[in-house]
Amino acid sequence: MEKILLISQNFYPEIGSAANRMKRLYQLFIEEYDTTIYTTEPQYPNRDIYEQEKFWDATFEEENVVRVKTRTSKYESNMLFRFLLYLETMCRFVWEIIRTRKSFDVVYVSSPPISIALVGLIAKRKMKAKLVVDIRDLWPESLKGVGKFNSRIFLYVACRLEKRIYQRADEIVVNSEGFAAHITALGIEQKKITFVPNGLTPEELNLGSQKRPIIHESITVIYTGNIGLAQELASFIRMAAHFEKNQNVQFKMIGYGTNYKKLLDSVREQDLRNILVQPPDTRHHVLAELAKADIAFVSLVPHPAFETVIPGKIVDYMGIGLPIIGMVCGYCKDVIKASHTGFIYGHDDEQGMYQGLTSLMQDDTLRSQLRENGQKYAREHYNWQENFKRIEKLVANFG
Repeated sequence: MEKILLISQNFYPEIGSAANRMKRLYQLFIEEYDTTIYTTEPQYPNRDIYEQEKFWDATFEEENVVRVKTRTSKYESNMLFRFLLYLETMCRFVWEIIRTRKSFDVVYVSSPPISIALVGLIAKRKMKAKLVVDIRDLWPESLKGVGKFNSRIFLYVACRLEKRIYQRADEIVVNSEGFAAHITALGIEQKKITFVPNGLTPEELNLGSQKRPIIHESITVIYTGNIGLAQELASFIRMAAHFEKNQNVQFKMIGYGTNYKKLLDSVREQDLRNILVQPPDTRHHVLAELAKADIAFVSLVPHPAFETVIPGKIVDYMGIGLPIIGMVCGYCKDVIKASHTGFIYGHDDEQGMYQGLTSLMQDDTLRSQLRENGQKYAREHYNWQENFKRIEKLVANFG
């Protein structure tokens, strides 16, 4: 039996697409292989929420889950401390690799942060193992997009490291097809890249199938997930303000991240009674809230760095069967258009978005059709068990 070492800063019981993806990988790998994962004690988006028992809702053996403890604090809203956390985590993982007596055939790392991919290079060399790098976002491209750490020296070093990682990896897995062009432009062969998007389990897909469009009742527009530097959510607040006097629509946010408090303060300052902002919750509860909503919102900062991504929430929205409205561009926009699951507008066309939302609110038949389109697309493209077979094939080819 092959031995696999997963390395990820984010893992169960943490919330978010990164932790959920690695949890699913671990659960499926451990069924077929001798699998160990190196991760941290839960800390994203902050450590305090994991004192609540509801986040520890999964049942699987922790025997092969090696959790390192980090001491860096104040990383929630301070980018410098966040990078210190990345550095500390990298060092603690390296120490685990140095002192372990176990050998592994395959090392599978999740990036970003890029520091975890660097740990993978060290593990590959020490253990003489094959290395798979799972790219969930492009670093340092995403840093450019949020306008942080734009020092030429920093970006030069980061870009060199990025290229080195791709060159040394035996296989590269991407969760967005939009990443492939960037990676191949660095001289990496296309055949080395495998597309495995985020996905939903059969149970999660069935949750969407149980929902039916709500007719002649108040409409709920929902946003879930990260409220950070890359998400442009001031537009969501402005949309709620625009419809404040409309009794037929309510707005809801369930999120976390760097700008969570800032956004909450903005809602309070404007005294918006038609928008409810809820704190982080378990994936199970968030999906249940999505199933009770009618329309989902998405937005990203208008920057070329984000034209290659597809947020994990899009997969969830489609799987649950929610028509999508918002402001994104590039690959994400193309997927929404190709799947006929919603309406996307430019950041300079908020009035057009308001008109589009009004049409969705008034047209039950349109919402029903978009719902069916989303579920159909999700079942064909975002079934996690089916997509995982591509990763299994990579591992089998190493044998």
